[in-house]
Amino acid sequence: MYEIRKEKRNHETLQVLLSRMADPLLTEPASTENVSSHGMRVLTERPWKRGAGLIVQSSENELWARARVVYCQTLRTNTFALGLELTARTGDWIKRLSALSG
Repeated sequence: MYEIRKEKRNHETLQVLLSRMADPLLTEPASTENVSSHGMRVLTERPWKRGAGLIVQSSENELWARARVVYCQTLRTNTFALGLELTARTGDWIKRLSALSG
């Protein structure tokens, strides 16, 4: 796990949509602060429970990933940072992340 945490991260801001796996039609906009092939940190307007399963979609809906909330940090009123561990993702998402970090 420590080696994964040392993985190079890309600091590009991407617009994404978050939804609970239990209710994927209700989405919340969010933006990334950093992204790696194993996870990402996203900014959102509401807290999410640690361990919650999420679906992460690119804003154009062409890329998707399943993720687990590792942490939820309060930054200021109505702003939270989520640490997400990617548990499954589309092949194109992997290619996009590789292109960003290359």
